[in-house]
Amino acid sequence: MAKEDRIPSFSFSWVTTSHDEHPYGDILWHLFWGVVVGASILYSIIAKDFLFLVISFIALFFFFHPIFYETKELKIVLNQEGISINNKKYTWDEIIGFEIFKIEDKYYLYFVPKHIFTIGAIIPIEEFLIDMEELRKTLREFLDEYEEAVPKWELMYRRFFR
Repeated sequence: MAKEDRIPSFSFSWVTTSHDEHPYGDILWHLFWGVVVGASILYSIIAKDFLFLVISFIALFFFFHPIFYETKELKIVLNQEGISINNKKYTWDEIIGFEIFKIEDKYYLYFVPKHIFTIGAIIPIEEFLIDMEELRKTLREFLDEYEEAVPKWELMYRRFFR
């Protein structure tokens, strides 16, 4: 866990793009359509209606596949105060560690949250803008470095829906 007196003075910043935000990013929107599509799939299986099952899977694809998400420019700032992603701030007290991982040719920085029910921040790293060894060395001064801390569902998402 980060301690205020152990955090050195530093600053890393870069701009990258990501499609992590859905155009209808509200959790209730996802929950509502997830229930509707899930119920449709279940009904079509019980009723043995193949055409409705195909239509339900197409709806699932259109509602949730990241290819339909809008790419968004992310402004990342890491400094002694915490993490800022497009002015959304996370303090170091919310984080217990980090992991730098690579999927294919892209590097990501994952922050392990302090609370088990919190989703950790995953940030794409532009390796030509950031010296990753300097970043790793700086973060190691006040956070633990983990291996294989990234949730499996997140790795699958990053591999299949790049």
